[in-house]
Amino acid sequence: MIRYQDLRDRFTEDTAFGGGGASPSLTAALDAIGWRAVQEPTPEELAEFLADLVQQCVHLHRDVSVLSFEIARALRDTGPLLDGGLPPVEAYLPAADEILRRYCNR
Repeated sequence: MIRYQDLRDRFTEDTAFGGGGASPSLTAALDAIGWRAVQEPTPEELAEFLADLVQQCVHLHRDVSVLSFEIARALRDTGPLLDGGLPPVEAYLPAADEILRRYCNR
């Protein structure tokens, strides 16, 4: 699990005046875990939503474990249905943690 301070520093850097925002780095993190194979939503589309979740974490609740769970829920809710059912959100936590790790560590 990443530290809140590392997440905050990265997000602040990305969103500072002249920064490109968090979405490009989150897109790269989604690409790295193979999200492009899902096709819909695209990594770019999902990254926009995840950037909002990161912003809420940095500016509101400041709890990285809550953020990780919210990202895991987004992955589950937007990913493909494998056999007509959905695994629990907890099954997506390793992927959510990997996205955050990649985001913070470029």
